[in-house]
Amino acid sequence: MPDQSDEQRQYEIDRITFQYAEDYRNGRNPRIEDYVRRYPQYERDLLAFAVYFHAVGIDTEALEGPPATELSPAAQKAMARIEQQRAATSIEGLGKQAIILGITPPALASAVGISTDLLGKLDAGVIAVATIPPTLVRRLADVLKVVPEVVAAFLGASRPSQAGAFYYADQPPTQQQESFLEAVRASTLSPERKDEWASIVNQDAGGGA
Repeated sequence: MPDQSDEQRQYEIDRITFQYAEDYRNGRNPRIEDYVRRYPQYERDLLAFAVYFHAVGIDTEALEGPPATELSPAAQKAMARIEQQRAATSIEGLGKQAIILGITPPALASAVGISTDLLGKLDAGVIAVATIPPTLVRRLADVLKVVPEVVAAFLGASRPSQAGAFYYADQPPTQQQESFLEAVRASTLSPERKDEWASIVNQDAGGGA
């Protein structure tokens, strides 16, 4: 088969994902693993589309059925993430989502390795989202039982009013945004944990896991 141009490839992906969306909206309960088996050359793109499609709130229930055994481990992992969308497709706040799950905000902070004042700043939207390390997003997603895209969407949302935001320090945060590392340095974390986060930020920025 001759190599496709970028335009041809994108056309095919758009055509396939449009069909998936149409099947879903018409109640046909499409399975993304069936699409992947049919179009293995687009596996990565199709799984990324499915995660996005079901994470942004279009879907209200998980896809039915287990991942097909012939899918790659990465594909099976992506499918598992899609199926977790029943838990939540969006969140109103990190602290609020924790409470829904029966987790106190301090317990959430401890579970992901930050302090309660840092959690409050994240909830209030006063930390520049571009500086928040992906490692923290993944940790929050794991504890809150959502996919990382849901946490990232919340952190990246514009929240001009902080009146209803959860905040757990003695004083509310200022409205001016600060970087994640600035917030870490000003937090109540131990010096060792501050150094750990500085290392994580450096690793994430360099493409580390």
